[in-house]
Amino acid sequence: MSKIFFFFTFFGFFLSLSQEQCNLNIVLNHVDEVSFYSSDLLSEPITISNDTSMLIDVSKNNLFYLTNDNKKYYLFLKKETSLECSLLANNDFLIVGDYSKFVYFLNDYYTIHHTKIKALLDDDYDSDQFEILLYNLFNDEIFSFYQNHEFFNSFDMDVKTYFNSLLKYEYLSGLSLYLINQNQDIRQPLPFYIDVNINLLDWDMFQKNILDDSFYELGAFQNYIFHTVLLFAIHNYGYLHSEKFKDFNRYLFNFVIDHVPDALLSYFFQNYINHFSSFLDENTIKYLENILTHNGLKKSEIRILVGAYDSFDKKANSNIELDLLETQFHLEDVDGNQVQLSDFRGRILYVDIWASWCGPCRKQFPYARDLKKKFSKRQLKKIEFLYISIDTDYTKWKESLDKLNLDGNQFISPSNKLNSASAYFGVSSIPRYILIDKQGNIINENAKRPSDETLFEDLLQLINK
Repeated sequence: MSKIFFFFTFFGFFLSLSQEQCNLNIVLNHVDEVSFYSSDLLSEPITISNDTSMLIDVSKNNLFYLTNDNKKYYLFLKKETSLECSLLANNDFLIVGDYSKFVYFLNDYYTIHHTKIKALLDDDYDSDQFEILLYNLFNDEIFSFYQNHEFFNSFDMDVKTYFNSLLKYEYLSGLSLYLINQNQDIRQPLPFYIDVNINLLDWDMFQKNILDDSFYELGAFQNYIFHTVLLFAIHNYGYLHSEKFKDFNRYLFNFVIDHVPDALLSYFFQNYINHFSSFLDENTIKYLENILTHNGLKKSEIRILVGAYDSFDKKANSNIELDLLETQFHLEDVDGNQVQLSDFRGRILYVDIWASWCGPCRKQFPYARDLKKKFSKRQLKKIEFLYISIDTDYTKWKESLDKLNLDGNQFISPSNKLNSASAYFGVSSIPRYILIDKQGNIINENAKRPSDETLFEDLLQLINK
């Protein structure tokens, strides 16, 4: 049975009430279900379990994708175009319709080159080295791949212009993300201005790019805008002490109002609250609510932002006792099964919160392996090492598990979920290690890293109690 779906704005899509033709058909064949995503970072996926026809809004984004068994199928839709995507055996797919060759090209691009971009982000370079390597990857290798692709001569000027813009925003997204994370200290929510090489970003270019509303719902564009605004605000304010974070927030909120278009305000502040809620307080949120009201943001959008903050559990980790083990924050294993800390009741828990893109996190894994080898089999029955990734991309998380040869208790709790582990534990930077005793009490919410030689003796004392 075929279904027709019309997606309204709360799904990230829009339906014109006229009887327009659907612009995307999905044929599952023998596949049980797929998930449909916009590349908008705050949109929710749609599960599709039947052959489906859809009408997708393409006014602010043209890039979408399907996922099935960790395989992504990228789709490109423009105004007054349509596509049919048929899922085939062996993770293959067939595309029929407008710009079908460009869709195949996009899938080749993401398959071949996105892993290289991710590898650069994972390594430890100084900012100048990283910028040179990233620029060379885009300007030389990727551009050569583009011009020499078998379908290049079939591309019209529209798709060539689109892909050039896509590359620009992916480059700028990678650069700004690296600058945010490069010198991040786990004890502070944001980097200090002296640690940010702001000269690698161009403010005049940013002011021009932020008006490119046809990309407002593209993930790479959103990341670029979010991180670049933060970086320039940090630089202009001269943010140097975490004790000044509350004052910095007030400066930042006004900076955003002055420089970010109204259409992006909701996205920016929701993303900011999602990332830094544990560092915010009610007075700061009230201040944000007041300036947004004064500047004419819709009351419904303001309620969503305030609700996002209110939904986080604000109680201090140091006061969490046995109820911690019953806490229902989102946690799932590599097979997609829901997991709870109560599954490990009665054992010491050493929790490692990390992400695939975090270089310092990756450097700790060899030390963690050596640490576990020091314990006897009997001792290992009394302690569990839990690894919780805050990745928002399941595929990248699983690729990292394979690449880094990580086994044991591997879980994921995406940071963009309101009930994420990072939100519950108040984690804004990683790696972060948390030590929990057999009764479920947090002993240390900022525990020693595996590379600390004294950690073994600390754990041994807990085991022998």
